[in-house]
Parts: sequence; structure tokens; C-alpha cells
Amino acid sequence: MRSTFFLRGILIFTLLAGTLPAPLAVAAEPNVTIKLRPHCETSMCPDFALYDQETFITNGLDVGDMVDLDIVLSNPSAQPIQSVQSWLEYNPKTLKGLEVRISDSFPLVAPGEQAFSEESGRVKIGASNVSGGMKESEIVFARVKFEVLKESEEILTVGFHEFSLLGQEGKTKVLVIEEGRTANVLKTRPNKLRLYFGNNPPPSITPGPPSTPPGTTPPGNTPPTTTPFPTTPPPTQPPPTIPPGTDTSFTALQPQGLRVMTEDDKVYLIWNPVTDPRVIGYNIYYGTVSGRYIQRRTVSTETTGVTIRNLPVGTRYYFAVTAFNQMGQDSEYSFEVAVTVGDPDSSTAPFTLTPGNGGTPIDGSVIGGNGSVPGGTGLPMAAMGGVAAVSFGVGAFSFLRRRKSSSRS
Repeated sequence: MRSTFFLRGILIFTLLAGTLPAPLAVAAEPNVTIKLRPHCETSMCPDFALYDQETFITNGLDVGDMVDLDIVLSNPSAQPIQSVQSWLEYNPKTLKGLEVRISDSFPLVAPGEQAFSEESGRVKIGASNVSGGMKESEIVFARVKFEVLKESEEILTVGFHEFSLLGQEGKTKVLVIEEGRTANVLKTRPNKLRLYFGNNPPPSITPGPPSTPPGTTPPGNTPPTTTPFPTTPPPTQPPPTIPPGTDTSFTALQPQGLRVMTEDDKVYLIWNPVTDPRVIGYNIYYGTVSGRYIQRRTVSTETTGVTIRNLPVGTRYYFAVTAFNQMGQDSEYSFEVAVTVGDPDSSTAPFTLTPGNGGTPIDGSVIGGNGSVPGGTGLPMAAMGGVAAVSFGVGAFSFLRRRKSSSRS
């Protein structure tokens, strides 16, 4: 029995390290998303209601209710998904883990990764497919069941643990085989699931109807009270001014081509300009935890490069860039990049530093939208308490780290 378990672990190890030849090499496209959805057995499964742009919300929960979740991948270009790791975070004082069940389409389960860990508040989930990968546009990877132990007035969530973007490593990732190596194809941070306790309909700060279709209710949740549509005619006065945060076409924009290098205690970043005329500047977010940025710099729209100085040497930093408009609205985050300060080998994609306005490569001038940007360009902003990018991680499912130029420490 022990030898069988050992051989099985070796097989998973070699597969996920990318040493086994894939049946077909593919060009990895980072367009896969992952989410939590109420479990159902039909082909038209409803989502949870949307609380805000980063959070789903349950219907009212009571003690003893079951929270029955599916972990679902959206794979629009039908890439052959070879392996998935999707650890979850939860509060073990409020939820009791009942069952973790990985889809039969991913038969090679990583050792210890189909289980709850109450001590850490984690659900460890990871497995792979060795028959060419799963190519469906929607893939239900796993099912997780919880029981509600007690209600809470605190804001409690279930979310993905250590979500990492392309090129990074963490505990939530989706892999394909590209040129004989594993490549993470997750696109963006997934929404958390907020637990709502009570008998009233769940609150929402997002305008518009909830994402759950009428007449459907996530299993184990109390259905919301139905309210008839008003029959009074709309008022004749002019429509109200659209508040900030409702320009969904702007929030769908995403800066591309973010690259990072480092030298001594400095980090250099450049990115491609976003050509939308609504863009008036860029925000550069960074911190020492993937997906949780506690510092920000703001630059004008003419600038597509920045130098950040006086960072602690040897510390791993994570960076993402957004564009913003006149209303102060951020676009979608760029793909996250990371670098270990002072370690040039950890740079994601080295680029040429160009002197400008008296600057030199040593003092940190980098190429910008107007030809060059003096070192230190950017306005330091106060920490935002994680509000700017609170999410739970993504990464890549392997037991060997990729070389420094494309891995997370």
C-alpha cells in the first residue's frame, strides 16, 4: 500500500513538474477564470448574487445550513487543462468542512490535496489529468461542502488561497503544457464569496439585478423574498447623473506588457500605453503579498515607466498597474509581475534603461510614453489597507519551481 502511494506521488510529481511530454504542445493563453458557484446537477447552473465587483454573496444562512459549492473553470478557448490547484480559505469557527470531492476528470490527486485543514482554515485541493487535458469551455473541477456552525456579525468570506497570475506560483492555479513546460493560464483574480446570515434578501452595493436567474435558489440557502415590480410610471425629471464606478466599458480595459527589473534597492517598471482617450493616468500598486497591494504610485497618461527606490534588498515584491479616468475609476489590473529586490535574475523580462532628463541607467531612468521618464517619477500614496486589490491568490500547480525569471519565491 505504501509503495503504491509512493509511486502515485512520483507520477504526479513528474507530471506537474512538466517533465512528462504532453500529447500536444499548445500556446498558453491566459484567459481562464475560476469561481465558486452553488452546486447543481443541471447544465444551466446559477451563480451567486453579486455583492460588488469583487464579491459574490450567499442568500440568508442559518445554523445547520449546508453551503454546497462547485469550483468552476471558464475555458473560452478550449485549452487542454492538464492540472488544477485551488486551495480555499474559510473560517473554521463558523463553517465545518464536510466533504471535498474532485471531479473524475482529474484522477491523479496530489497527496494530501483533497482535504480540510481546520488548523489553518484551508481546503487543500489539487489534481491533474494525463489524458490530453480537459478542453471543455466550462469545467467543474471540484465540489466542497460546509455546514454552518454559528452565525456571525463579522464579514466572513470563502475565497481562493494564494491566487497567482501568469508566471507566478501559489496555491491556486490552472496549468497547460506549453513547449514541454507547465504554464499557468489564469486571467484575473476570482471573486470571494461573502457569507450572509439572516432571513432577509442579501444586501448588494452593485446596481442592477442579481446574477442568479429568477426562480432559482442556491441549495441550502433561504430564498429571497419576492417583491413585485412597481406599477407607477417613471418620473419625468431628467435622469440622475451616473455616479463613478458605473462605466463598465472602462473597467474592462487592462494595461498590457508590464515588465519589471531590479538593481540594488531600486525596481524599474514599464508597460504598454492604454490608448483609450478616457485614460488620464496610471496607478502602480505594489506590496509583499501577491494580490494584496498596500502601496500605490500615480503617474500621468504620458508616462509608461516608473522607478521605485529604497526598497528592502532581498524582499519579494508584487506589482500591478491600472489605468484610471476622470472619475477616478480604475481599469482592470494588469497581469501581476514580481521581483526580488536587488536580484537581477528574478526580473520578469529585462529591458533597456535609457537616459532622460539628465538621468542614467544607474540612477533609474526608464523608457516612458514621451521617450524617457526621470527616475523616481510617481507620487507616493498612503497604504490603502488592502482595499485596492483584496483577493485570494492564483498560481501554478507544480512541485518544482520554474526558473527564477518566471517564478514566485
